[in-house]
Amino acid sequence: MVLADLHRLKSPARRVLMFPEDWALDQQGKKHDMSDPFLASSKRLLRMAARRYGVELRPASPALRANNELDGTSNVYSLASAFALKDFDRVLSVESPGLIIDALPLDAVLAFTESTPFAMLQDSHDGDGVHSADLLLLEPSASSHAELLERLGMESNFNDSIIPTLFTDPLLLASKTDDHTLIRSIGTLHLAAQEFNATAYLDRVSYIRFSDPKLPGPEYDVPWPQKVAARPSNKDADWTWTKLYGEFAQKRMDVCGLDLEMWRT
Repeated sequence: MVLADLHRLKSPARRVLMFPEDWALDQQGKKHDMSDPFLASSKRLLRMAARRYGVELRPASPALRANNELDGTSNVYSLASAFALKDFDRVLSVESPGLIIDALPLDAVLAFTESTPFAMLQDSHDGDGVHSADLLLLEPSASSHAELLERLGMESNFNDSIIPTLFTDPLLLASKTDDHTLIRSIGTLHLAAQEFNATAYLDRVSYIRFSDPKLPGPEYDVPWPQKVAARPSNKDADWTWTKLYGEFAQKRMDVCGLDLEMWRT
């Protein structure tokens, strides 16, 4: 959906989706490929992204392989694979789920940030729900890719949140300036003051990230009592919150052809 937004907003940046390399191999005779509806749906969405939105599809090798070579479902994949995209000068990763409101500032970060192996958002301490990993900028290189895979292989348990710790001096990007906000968390609507301006909240912002402490994610249809309890107390903030969740659900249907998933605790 983020890539569809970039296409709609006419971003000049190339759009890339990486997927497990096993999906690109001949699956004939593998029972799980025929019986797994998630896999079939994922492949359909990949093909649609390429056809409708000009997305480049790239297979990614696992950072850690399963002990059983036939058990591809246990392979571990990592954002480190983006460092292998050597035909790109740099790659911008935006954490999902979210909605892109204005692509131009994101394009500017990609095009005009000074050259550096790795850059991330500067962590905020203002309770705004924005985290350093929400936006990562990296320069692909074979040496960085090999070094990252080697270091990740030494970890007994890892996820992509440790990647920033593997760079000694990453460039820090400001999440907002006096004129614009790169990323805004929908969770801040729960903290809205008595005088809340919905227009100002949605104005001069690039990306609304659905990092909501009260709900599991915008892709889930939670029980109505839980949804009501999660609504912001400020009525104007609640209107904006409800509008954004509704917009996400509609785009999920329009872009992906998917209803919301039933949430089960």
